[in-house]
Amino acid sequence: MSANPKASRARYYEVILATLDREIAPELKSERARFLYAATRRMLARLSVANADTPPLAENLAAGGLPVDGGSFASLLAEGEKLDSIEARVQRHLEPPAPAVSGAIAATPITAEVLQTYLRKAVDPALQVARFRILAGGRSKQTIMLSLVDASGREFERVIRRDLVVAITGATVVDEYRVLVALADRGYPVPRPYLLESDTAILGSAFMLMEKVNGSLAGDVFDAPPTVGAVLDSARVLGRLHALSVEEIAPTVREKSRAALDPEQLRAHVLELEGVWRTHSRAPCVAMDTVFKWLLDNAGAVQPLVSVVHGDYSYHNILFEGESLSAVMDWELVRIGHPAEDLGYIRAAVLQRADWSAFMAAYREGGGPELRHRDVVFYSLLGKLRLMTLLFGARQYFESGATDDLQLADVSIFHLPRLVQQASAEIRAVLATEA
Repeated sequence: MSANPKASRARYYEVILATLDREIAPELKSERARFLYAATRRMLARLSVANADTPPLAENLAAGGLPVDGGSFASLLAEGEKLDSIEARVQRHLEPPAPAVSGAIAATPITAEVLQTYLRKAVDPALQVARFRILAGGRSKQTIMLSLVDASGREFERVIRRDLVVAITGATVVDEYRVLVALADRGYPVPRPYLLESDTAILGSAFMLMEKVNGSLAGDVFDAPPTVGAVLDSARVLGRLHALSVEEIAPTVREKSRAALDPEQLRAHVLELEGVWRTHSRAPCVAMDTVFKWLLDNAGAVQPLVSVVHGDYSYHNILFEGESLSAVMDWELVRIGHPAEDLGYIRAAVLQRADWSAFMAAYREGGGPELRHRDVVFYSLLGKLRLMTLLFGARQYFESGATDDLQLADVSIFHLPRLVQQASAEIRAVLATEA
């Protein structure tokens, strides 16, 4: 288990407080909102110094291990030193925040002039950048929306997808580019890429220029869109992906991801993920011990099917126009693998909106193969372990001080515990059917 959770906890409070000051306080309009903000910030500052050895309230000092012997001067001094230490630390948190750390983002400034100079050289010497904006979010890639004007005065939109300096997933836009071209050529709903730039001197990291697809995100990695129709359309489009020719797409996938795992490799992969859990988890967990045992016991019984696998097929990566899926985004984890990998990954979100049998019927309507439910459950659990590995990496990156991105703090505080609970619920359901 990873060490020093108290120091890690302080890091979260530090960034939460800084983000409140930098991003939220300037947007507060009413006097009451500003009052409540100040009170909330003071309480967070007080709680930020609290841990098992330093309770937040002065009258709890004895409970924190400080000896109290009837009011002697020695006790008074000891208590006073502890009170002084607590208050000094609280005051440090109430001071104006330091500038945000931007270690995750390439340091090269992005300006309209930089973008226009590049696009005129690489695409069209008459192009003008009318506007651009960097979208909030993105834990492994950055998205920049461009409004461009051509020589005729026509305005149109394009998207730049740029690597962050630290790729939590280990994949870059260079890995995605050829896959996207192959999928777009076959009519699959992805944003068509127009060019790839691997020279990091331009924007500080590799990037690609892409088509702007209409639509909006309707959920996230845990939650489904609000309508059953949208969920079922995502099933049909997933079936289309799994019906594509593996032989045609595999050469466009990065080399280490071009072959599905055989049973022995699958078992080794489970053991590898278990090692990550043992290294980075911070408390014993019966549910996770049970998950690893069940996966190891069943790795050799998975039906041998092979398809193109998105690897992160969930609603934070899918655009919809109404109930119709308009594009599947973010192909950095694409690989050749088992079709149940994508199904298992999205299953928890689907079940919030639709019946699983209806989802699978729509999936087969799109061209997906017949699958055993037990294999879907297997890969549902395995997918949670893979996601945990990425979240552990994000947590470590945040806690090291490399970035002040509150999204990465949210990964640890909210999403990791929720993922463990979902794995617990799923393994309990599996064992109940086997009893």
